[in-house]
Amino acid sequence: MENQMNYILSLTKQGGPDPEQYEELNQWFHDLNTQVMAGALTREQTREIWQRCGEPFSVKTMQGLALNKPYGYPGDFEIIDKIYTKWHSPKPSLIKWDKFFHWQKAPIAVRNRKEYFKSLLTQIDEGHPDPSVLNVASGPCRDIFEYIRQNPSTNIRFECLDMDKRAIAYAKSLLQSLPTKPEITFYCQNAFHFRIDKKYTLVWSSGLFDYLDEEQFTFLLRSLWEMVAPGGELVIGNFSEFNPSRDYMECGEWFLHHRTESEILKLTEQAGCDLNHATIERDPTGVILLLSIRRP
Repeated sequence: MENQMNYILSLTKQGGPDPEQYEELNQWFHDLNTQVMAGALTREQTREIWQRCGEPFSVKTMQGLALNKPYGYPGDFEIIDKIYTKWHSPKPSLIKWDKFFHWQKAPIAVRNRKEYFKSLLTQIDEGHPDPSVLNVASGPCRDIFEYIRQNPSTNIRFECLDMDKRAIAYAKSLLQSLPTKPEITFYCQNAFHFRIDKKYTLVWSSGLFDYLDEEQFTFLLRSLWEMVAPGGELVIGNFSEFNPSRDYMECGEWFLHHRTESEILKLTEQAGCDLNHATIERDPTGVILLLSIRRP
């Protein structure tokens, strides 16, 4: 463990990694996580490493937010919004760490996922007379904010579901900063308990299914599928088996269910959805899979 400690402390002393050191540092995280998975190191020991590093692994950096989980759960609305906006610490001595974080394939894929959602919004805005969207686990709503800012005359009716009232408050504040104040309905509920007598043109859930086991995945997919209007679409995101940032994330105790295309399609079929109307795309990095199911 001392060798691992000395390496990361040397980077801390120099103010963080330089770009030419990124691959080496990624390999260091890979080796560290491999040791943890093999039982040669414990999570408690890795936490000791982060504590000795100080500020670079505190809530003052992106990786520190992921590690410390100030809202009590991984992938909270604040860190997602900071990924979307490529936030960097205002403290010069910490900026290199945030640059390393945003260089990772996973944050790039998350930003790509946001752009994909906006492209779906453009399609339904142009192709439906009265489009409606249910955004499940909506988080900061940066995606909707950007879309409305770029398309102030949009006809889309947005409804957003999130179980964290702090996320909803954050999203409302962000959306209220738009020149045209949109009317967006928010529901503060657990997605597993959400029931509504409505059908939507698009039901979208970008980052919830990564946290669900197989039983939860099929249950929620089946539930959301019932909310899709004829001619509408259900689209969800899930991290794929290809994630070069996985060790970095798991060293920060950010765990996801990574799935292959065949695994997602199997769960889709188990949820009672017709695979003849299902397709899967990958974002440009290949890290995130996007499942689309269309209702005839």
